[in-house]
Amino acid sequence: MKIRPVLLAAHLLLLVVACSDPVAIDEAEATVTLGEPDRFYLPRGPLTLTATIYNPGPELLDVGTGIVDGRRLELRGMDDESISARPRRPPAPAPLPPGERVQLSVHLRELFPILRRPGDFTLTVVYPRFRSNTIALKILPSFRADADYRADVQTDRGTITLRFFPEIAPRHVKNFVNLARSGYYDNILFHRIIRNVMIQTGDPTRSGRGGPGYTLRAEFSDRPHVRGTVSMARQLDDTNSAGSQWFICLDRISEWDGLYTVFGEVESGMDVAAAIGRVRVKDEVPQEAVLIKRIIITEGSER
Repeated sequence: MKIRPVLLAAHLLLLVVACSDPVAIDEAEATVTLGEPDRFYLPRGPLTLTATIYNPGPELLDVGTGIVDGRRLELRGMDDESISARPRRPPAPAPLPPGERVQLSVHLRELFPILRRPGDFTLTVVYPRFRSNTIALKILPSFRADADYRADVQTDRGTITLRFFPEIAPRHVKNFVNLARSGYYDNILFHRIIRNVMIQTGDPTRSGRGGPGYTLRAEFSDRPHVRGTVSMARQLDDTNSAGSQWFICLDRISEWDGLYTVFGEVESGMDVAAAIGRVRVKDEVPQEAVLIKRIIITEGSER
């Protein structure tokens, strides 16, 4: 019988906790983590972000409303100007208990229509008391299959200009153009050289095993591997394993015909490519660094 007052007090305490109003997120300290974005996005299609909110306690936290409806998101453009979200009806509050976390899906293009245009943006979450990361969002121009693209590969040895063959390898051309526009190839090395035969690059890890996280189906053709041919590297045992690595032929290599996807050729700067192909190597690994500083993509009308 003596236990009953203790049980009653505990019961009342639970009622007090259960009935307590959740603390607004701008009145409590929280950790907000914005998911790492893809390397780039095209102007069309969904652009969904994952936001993870952690409540370190000690009280209930009212989360999500200001993030999902955009009121607490800060988007900035290339000129560092703040861009406001399009007003949306806020969702119902969702109390988050101490020590727990929740993931929210945020549909950014519904909140910020400007993300349908090409450009570079940064996004963060703004609360008076918070810890949040800032992420970069790159929206690329739409790839046009009928465009006459060129790539100026600016190396520390000079510039190599490439033209492409979208009529025989449309997926590979689109992949190269998008990766180059995203900055994927900036500041990487030619990591493999067969002296006076070919030069290979496209791997940010410099190991020969790196890639963009996806692969392409092969687009083989009857285009021969001749001096100046631009072709995609792949794994020897998988024809559909090309990703980002590519090479330039410095000589005729007939045994590679029909085994690698040819998607372009050197239009100018073959002397630069040949000079790179003469650097000292050991087991096909260059013994001196040859750097791609950046690759600039232009269309025929821009040249």
